[in-house]
Amino acid sequence: MQDKKIFLKKSLIITILLYLINTAATAQAYSIDYYGIVSTEIDANMSKMTSDLYYTQLSEINNFSVSDKRSAPSLSERPDSSGFQDGKLSFFTLITKDTNSDKWITTYYVVDKSRNEEHTKKKTYDSFYKILMEPKEVLKDTIKQLIENDNSATSISSSAQKSTSETASSIISTEELSGTWGGEESINKIVIMRGGRGFVIFNNGASMNISVELSGADGNRKVVITQKANSNASFYPELNRTAALTAAVTAKPIKWTLALTDNNTLKGIKDTLLPDGDSYKEGSINVTWTRLN
Repeated sequence: MQDKKIFLKKSLIITILLYLINTAATAQAYSIDYYGIVSTEIDANMSKMTSDLYYTQLSEINNFSVSDKRSAPSLSERPDSSGFQDGKLSFFTLITKDTNSDKWITTYYVVDKSRNEEHTKKKTYDSFYKILMEPKEVLKDTIKQLIENDNSATSISSSAQKSTSETASSIISTEELSGTWGGEESINKIVIMRGGRGFVIFNNGASMNISVELSGADGNRKVVITQKANSNASFYPELNRTAALTAAVTAKPIKWTLALTDNNTLKGIKDTLLPDGDSYKEGSINVTWTRLN
């Protein structure tokens, strides 16, 4: 009888081991391209810390083969899905501050380009610190749920991809313009952020705060960008320095009135000060901005 009990016990152990081995061997493996976090409401150090944390935790999950596709610690807008690879899952996270409270909101995205599907899950945290302190197992479970649960899926073509023929008349929010822009000879870059705010960095090192608004009705909608900072002679690099110093005292705010000709291009006029011999005059010039990221 004792020998029979030992035999049965050994058989049970062998059966369990075989089951575990078989389960491990047949477990679904996932190849994931990690694009980082999208946020304009946390500083560079916090962005890098959070982005690195997600990457480390993803890389430690069994059956996840993770490739780092990050181009920066954080992005000002979601990555372009046209660059996602077939046969791989693309993962990134949008982090925003709740406008009505001190809470933080994370939205996890898993995009399966091969199936033309996007899976999302939104979570709310009482503080940013709690995002950083969330256990790895929670992230693991969240990602697996997104991968395996088709109920969260929507079509990429309708929810993730922006048409290159999109025009300003279809813009419903300035947040659609968020990102980094360039195009003017004297300007290094223009950064448009959430909430209709932004700033301009000139090649000479000067910076200008700007407001971003939409004007006009559907079919004739314009993007109006206006200088919010006090005038500075460095805002007029085309002028004689003496003229620029004089002009800055009484100059009207610089204003751009632009139209979105496609998803990555803004064209229109810039109302500013122009050279007039050794002096200056009010005038307008044609400008074209191109989205850099």
